[in-house]
Formats: sequence, structure tokens, C-alpha cells
Amino acid sequence: MLNVLPQQQKNILRKEYSMRRMAAILGLIVCALLISLVLLTPSYFSFHIRSGQARTELEQTKQALDTDLQSDAFTADLNEAIRHVADLRPLVEPHSAYNLVRIFESKPSSIKIFEISFRGATDERSAEISVRGKATDRESLKAFGRSLEGRVEFESVDLPVSNFVKESDIDFLMSVKIK
Repeated sequence: MLNVLPQQQKNILRKEYSMRRMAAILGLIVCALLISLVLLTPSYFSFHIRSGQARTELEQTKQALDTDLQSDAFTADLNEAIRHVADLRPLVEPHSAYNLVRIFESKPSSIKIFEISFRGATDERSAEISVRGKATDRESLKAFGRSLEGRVEFESVDLPVSNFVKESDIDFLMSVKIK
């Protein structure tokens, strides 16, 4: 093949070819960037709008918490809930001093307790508390037995009939089975 162009002209054509090639590549990159920018614009505006909504909801929630929940009322409700949980905790424990406290709470002023003994649970029987004391009359002893039977902590109360022989100054012995 015959080469008619001088070397200088060939160099100029090579430079022009590289420049056109470079311009085409840069043009494609710019077009790709513009297309991606156009496609990402709706997502950007959607994100911007949603973040603004989230900020306003957060501010409204903060204001509602600050105004609606007064710290004193919230603290009182929280303390009451803690107290209720503390009252229920001994019911979960199998045997505790809680049962003894409940016996003393049920005791009327006409009853004097001299001795309390605790017998632990075995496989064939449940735990039992024996209470020995003195009652001023039959009615107070009967009322004490009924009040213990009414407690949810106790399974049964055994108050023998022999305790009711005397009319006053009754020495008694009762057994209380724990649930």
C-alpha cells in the first residue's frame, strides 16, 4: 500500500483521532452521570420529604410526652406498679416470711400468738405452719380462722373443735397449710 501522507500530517491525524476518542469517552461519562442524576432525583426528594415528616413526628411525640405525662403522675404510677410487683413476688417463692406476715396481718387484737413453727414440704404433704396462742373468746378465734382461710396464700386451716371447749381464755393450736 502506498503511503501518500507525510509523517507530520499522520501525527496530526493521530492526535485528532485520540482527541475525538477522548471526547467521545468523556461525553459518554457525562451522559451516564446526567442520566443517573435524573434517575436519583425522585429518590432524593422522597427521602427529603420523609425525613422532614419523621422529624416533625419526633418533635410532636416529644411534646406529647412532655405535656401529657406529668413526671409526678408517671412516677406515682411507676411506684404503684413496683409495689404491686413486690406484693406478688412472695407468691412465686415457695415458702417465705411473707406467709408469717400474712398470719399476723389476719390476727385480731383479741388473739395472742405465743409460738409459730414451720414444717417444710415433703413429697407426700405440703408445707405447714403451726400457730399456738390464746384467744379471749370463741368468736375471735373463729374469726381468726376464717380470715386465714380467706387468704389466697393458704390452702387450708385446721382449727380443731377441741379448741372451742372453753368459752373464754382459750388456748388454741391451729395448722395452716401453705399452697
